[in-house]
Amino acid sequence: MPFVVMITGIPGVGKSTITRLALKRTAINFRLVNFGDLMFEEAVKQGLVKHRDEMRKLDPMVQKQLQLRAAQRIVEIARDEPVLLDTHATIRTPMGYLLGFPKEVIETIRPNFIVIIEATPSEILGRRLRDLKRDRDVETEEQIQRHQDLNRAAAISYAMHSDALIKIIENHEDKGLEEAVNELVQVLNLAVREYD
Repeated sequence: MPFVVMITGIPGVGKSTITRLALKRTAINFRLVNFGDLMFEEAVKQGLVKHRDEMRKLDPMVQKQLQLRAAQRIVEIARDEPVLLDTHATIRTPMGYLLGFPKEVIETIRPNFIVIIEATPSEILGRRLRDLKRDRDVETEEQIQRHQDLNRAAAISYAMHSDALIKIIENHEDKGLEEAVNELVQVLNLAVREYD
């Protein structure tokens, strides 16, 4: 049975770092798939964008088509190996927040777990300000908290349509990255039973 763990969190929460470190410690090899990368590859192929950060400004219907194509590719990959799906539950666009996984997309992927990485708005804002590699929108701490709240609500909706379990992992400056990584490893190691 395919085993897919979705890992999500708003930009600057530390999701990529936690994911990278956890994958070095799992009992089984996971294929790390970035949902945005799959969408970006398809968008470039169609001549829609040149830079990844332009995707969130595409027409929502175009984004949904890209999402569905990416979901189909994930299902193909998960037939052969467990997938850790690095993604965003919601995407802030100029028109409002877009669900990262409309109903037909989440029903296609059917993840086993949805892991949400969270931190305080001030921690996220500080991390964003230190990350000069990305062209991120500027948000206030209140907007950051709203985005995290929307991610939780989206995860509940996704779980309703996929029977996934939800795990929230906190990545606070004082808690330590190590603890967050260990929590993710525990979830990922559940895949061992599926691929033995």
